[in-house]
Amino acid sequence: MATIYGDNRTKILNPSSDNVLSPGTCGGRVRVQTDTITLAAAAAGTVVEVGQDLKAGAIILGIEINNAALGAGVTLDVGDGDDDNRYIDGYDANGNTKTNTLLIGGVFYKIGTNSGDDTLTVTVQDAAATGELNIAIYYTED
Repeated sequence: MATIYGDNRTKILNPSSDNVLSPGTCGGRVRVQTDTITLAAAAAGTVVEVGQDLKAGAIILGIEINNAALGAGVTLDVGDGDDDNRYIDGYDANGNTKTNTLLIGGVFYKIGTNSGDDTLTVTVQDAAATGELNIAIYYTED
């Protein structure tokens, strides 16, 4: 049986100045940012910026949403200042509530790849949203 190696394992086994691992890829600490907002008839198209801007090189590991039923037809996109649905597109914010927390894992997007991607956003889509929204962003940067 053959043994093959992942990209980072290959770099670890063959270290050189040309294949230095990005901070946080091996042995990095997982960090989390959380934010909460109570929406009051926030119209479709409303953009909510959440958390603090992330440092270039941070790697997104997952996004967790925990919310009240925000209203019939309300969907949410989670993205950033460059792509409003980079992480979640069309999350049903009425059908998924606090008892159905959503965790998006394995995103592995590296902040600093595109201009404006350091500011995380939640965009209300399709209908006005009313109720509490909680979000947690899991990432590594060191």
